[in-house]
Amino acid sequence: MKNILSILLIVAVFIGCKSSSKQLERGDYDAALQKSAKKIKRNPSKNDDEVWVFNDAYRMATTRDNEALVRLKRKGDPALWGKIYRTYVKMDARQNLAISLPPVGIEFDEKDYTADLKNARLKAAEYAYAKGTQLLNIDNRFEARKAYSRFLEVKTYDQYYKDVDNKLMEAKFKGTTNVFFKIADNSNVVAPKGLIAEIQRINMDELNETWKNYDTYIDTNKIYHYSIFLNIKLIDVSPEEVKENNYMESKEIEDGFDYALDANGNVKKDTLGNDIKIPKYKIITCHVKEIHQFKTARISGVIDYIDNYSDKLLKSEPITSDTKFEHHYAIANGDLNALKQSTRNKIGADPLPFPADEPLVLQAGDVLKEMTKGIIVRNKSFLK
Repeated sequence: MKNILSILLIVAVFIGCKSSSKQLERGDYDAALQKSAKKIKRNPSKNDDEVWVFNDAYRMATTRDNEALVRLKRKGDPALWGKIYRTYVKMDARQNLAISLPPVGIEFDEKDYTADLKNARLKAAEYAYAKGTQLLNIDNRFEARKAYSRFLEVKTYDQYYKDVDNKLMEAKFKGTTNVFFKIADNSNVVAPKGLIAEIQRINMDELNETWKNYDTYIDTNKIYHYSIFLNIKLIDVSPEEVKENNYMESKEIEDGFDYALDANGNVKKDTLGNDIKIPKYKIITCHVKEIHQFKTARISGVIDYIDNYSDKLLKSEPITSDTKFEHHYAIANGDLNALKQSTRNKIGADPLPFPADEPLVLQAGDVLKEMTKGIIVRNKSFLK
């Protein structure tokens, strides 16, 4: 067992070393550095191969980055300062990793990157800020969203740069699509008091997202790009209905028995000597009068999407909500044992008073409110 464990340990060490070497061969220098550094820290005195890998990877990575910096600076494009800054950050982190290792032959030329980092960070922040300001001045909400990303980039270089927080708020404000939701009652009937106000109280906060805002009131500080109108065209309550249904239910039940007789008229016996009995059946019935009380309320209309800039109808979606009052009760005459359980449940119930029109319509309004919210959620991607 000890020999097996020793072999497995040797294989693991070999595979680990090979892995960092392979990363070095593939040009994945920083990954090779990280792997080698981890092993050197874990066992400084027995990782000569990893020291070699680290030194080689460090030299090649630094050479590659220095050559990249020369090319980037030669182009003179201010848009490249972010890339230049990230290259210096990478080189500085690589050097700090080398400094953190024990003195086991790690070779590198230490350099102070402080000035280079500061200069590149400042130039990158200046460019991102200027680009964001340029996009913001276009006065287009889609460009304002790009500006917002630029100002976020500025904060990665310097979170307190100039008035970047104010710029972010301005870009967020200008880049947001504002949607106004309103109910229009064109039902030509007197709606129950509070119905429209209740539907209007849809919680739009749950619909808001990064670049989309819904309001149920006009905020004079905002420009509304779209309007959503719930155009109610019908509010209707059916008459109170009472319908009767008369029917009969029946069931076959066991009703005594007869003895089984042989050809001589004697009672037959089974194998145990007991009399053989033949059960008798009869049909029982029960007459039922079932009363059905029914009343409904309906609100229907359309949800219209309007482009406020062109005053154009973009989409119209029908919507209908129904609520109903329904009650069943029954009167039975006959043998109750003939009834199904579902029918039995109706026996003995009393008639209920019909609800007034107003509360039934208000219930339909609650349903309509949730349906409206569902339609708006479903069409969120429709509004840009």
